[in-house]
Amino acid sequence: MQTAALAASTMGLARGTTVMRHFLHFLFATGVALSASVVPARANFADAQAAFELGDYQTAYAEFLKLAQTGDSNAETALGVLYDNGDGVPKDQRVAVMWYRKAAEKGNPQAQLNLGIHCEQGQGVEQEDAVALGWYSKAAEQGYAAAEVALGNMYHRGRGVAQDKKQANAWFKRAADQGNASAQQNLANALYFGDGAEINYAEAFKLYQQAAAQGYGDSQYNLGVMYEKGQGVPKDGAQAYFWWLLASAREVPDAARNRDRIEKSLTPAQRTEAQTAARQWKPALAQANRSNLETRPGGAVSRGQKNEPDVTGTAFRISPTHYVTNFHVVHGCQRLRVSGTQSAERQASDERNDLALLSVPASSGATAIIRIGRIHLGEKVTAVGFPLLGIPSSTLSVTSGEVGSLSDVQGDTRFVQITAPVKLASSGAVFDASGNVLGLVEDKPNAAGLPQATGDIPQNANFAITSNALQGFLDANGVDFDTAGLGVATPSAQVAASAKDVVALVECWQ
Repeated sequence: MQTAALAASTMGLARGTTVMRHFLHFLFATGVALSASVVPARANFADAQAAFELGDYQTAYAEFLKLAQTGDSNAETALGVLYDNGDGVPKDQRVAVMWYRKAAEKGNPQAQLNLGIHCEQGQGVEQEDAVALGWYSKAAEQGYAAAEVALGNMYHRGRGVAQDKKQANAWFKRAADQGNASAQQNLANALYFGDGAEINYAEAFKLYQQAAAQGYGDSQYNLGVMYEKGQGVPKDGAQAYFWWLLASAREVPDAARNRDRIEKSLTPAQRTEAQTAARQWKPALAQANRSNLETRPGGAVSRGQKNEPDVTGTAFRISPTHYVTNFHVVHGCQRLRVSGTQSAERQASDERNDLALLSVPASSGATAIIRIGRIHLGEKVTAVGFPLLGIPSSTLSVTSGEVGSLSDVQGDTRFVQITAPVKLASSGAVFDASGNVLGLVEDKPNAAGLPQATGDIPQNANFAITSNALQGFLDANGVDFDTAGLGVATPSAQVAASAKDVVALVECWQ
C-alpha cells in the first residue's frame, strides 16, 4: 500500500493505511549508547559522516570500516547503508544484510529496522515475514518510531502475525506521539474510517494537521477534503484550496484537479491570500526517526546542525567561483550549500530585483551565457529549476513556453511574463531557444496583482527578472561573464540538457 489519497470521483479519503515506504534509512543521532570498548574510536565517526555528506564515499567507507572493526554498531549500520546504495562500494544487498545483522545483534535499532525491511522484501536474504516481524519488534521495543510504524503495518496487514488492527493502531499511536508523520497519517486514517478504532473526525483532523505540518503530502491532501466537507472542522473552501495547493506541489494524485475545481468557487482575494500563504509555507522540522528519510547516512543530524534545509532553490554557475540565485531563496540563511556538497557564501544581494550572488571555492564545469539584445514577444523559452522543498531535490523541473508579455502587470519592464508553468515557491533559470540565460524565475510576486488587474489568475502567468537587470547586477559586483545574442534555435530538450550542466540546487539553513 502507498498513500491514502482522496478519490476524486467520490471526494472521500481512499481506504487503506499508509505503510512505511520501504527505504532503508540511517540516523546517527539516536541517543543509542555505545559499548565502552568503542568509545575511544568515536572521534573518527564525525569525520566519516562528514566525508559522506561531501560525497567522498570512499573516504567515508574507509573510516566506517575502521570503526566497524572495533565493533561500533553505528559504523556497521553505516556500512550496510553504503552497500545498499552502492556509495563508494559496489551495490550488494547481501553484504548490506551482513553488516546490518552484525549491528542488529548488538541491539542497534536502526540496523534492526533495516534488516527487517530486507527480510520482509526478500532482498539479499530469504523473504520471511515472521523474521521481519521479529526484527521490527526488537527495534520498536526500544522506542524507535520508524520501527513502530513498520510493526504496526505488519499487524494491520496480517503479515507474519494474525491481523489485529487495534494492535496496529497502538503501535501507530506510540510512533505518532513521538512526532512520526507516517504514524500520524496511519492513525488518522484509522480514526477517519473506523478501521480498528471508533470514527473520530476531530482527532483524525488533528493528526492529519500534525503530519501535514511536516510536509506529508497525503495528509495535506486529506486536510483539503475535510475542510471542503466540514468533517472535524467547519467548512472552508479557501483552506481546502490552500492545502490542495501544497499537495499538488508534491504531486499527490488528484490534488491538482481538486485545486482547480474549488478555485472556481473562490473570490480573487481568497485565491490570492491562499496562494501567498502557500508560497510562504515551510515544513516543520522532521520528528523522531521518521520513516520516509533518505536511505543514507546523509539523512542524519550532524555536528549540531539539522540535515534538512529550511529552504531550497535554484542557482546557475556564472563563473568558476560564482553562482547566481534569487534573493528570496537565500534571504536569512545562516548556512548555504550548492550542488549538495559545496559550501557557499552570499557575496551580494539586490532585494528589489530578487537577485543574489553566491561565492564558492573554485569549481569546474560549464558556465552560463547571459542573453544580450532585445527580447521578443512570443519567443520560445525553457524554465529549469528545482521544485519546492519536500519534493525529491535530485530531480530538475523542466517546462517550456514562450514570452507572453514584455513587462509585468504594472508595466515594469524589468520583468517579462512567460507561459512556461512554474510551481508555487519555485525558483529557476529561464533559457532562450539558443540556450542563453534570458532571466530568473520570480517567486510569483507579481501574480498577486493579477486579480485587481484582470479579475483572475491565469494558470501560466509567471514572471522572470530579465537578463538586462542581471547584467547590471553582475557588473556592479565585478563578476566577469559571457554573453551572446539569440542565435540558432534548438529543441527545448537540447536546451534543457545543456542547462543541467550549469544549474544547481541551493540549500539554505536559517
